[in-house]
Amino acid sequence: MAHGLLLLDSSVWVRYLRTKGWEELKAAVQEALARGQVATCWVVNAELLIGARDQTAFETLLEVLRGVPEVAITAAIWEEAARLGHGLRKQGLLLPLPDLVIAQCAIADGRVLWHADGHFEQIRQRSSLRTRDWQTQP
Repeated sequence: MAHGLLLLDSSVWVRYLRTKGWEELKAAVQEALARGQVATCWVVNAELLIGARDQTAFETLLEVLRGVPEVAITAAIWEEAARLGHGLRKQGLLLPLPDLVIAQCAIADGRVLWHADGHFEQIRQRSSLRTRDWQTQP
């Protein structure tokens, strides 16, 4: 059961959209969507759209994503993502900019980030990011 406000990383969306497997994740995402708890951001949207198999899939996915509330990526979020990445680099962790921006969107909007990407657990351990890790769910 989903609680609170959520931001879904593309790693969760990809598993949600697959035709087979990940049934527990799919049920949890469906419940969260029905409750209006899910948001996205344009970094996640772009990652998903880049992976669309063809133009029809791209347009269909774009329509679906337009219906999901968006966490706007403001100048303040960019600045804090850079600050977060700088602090992590000083600790020996060099993480991808998209992951830093997604994490900062979740932090700034008070959302729990659902993901299946180990980078977010590294960020969580060193910041105020709250996560739900779906990496191990079959």
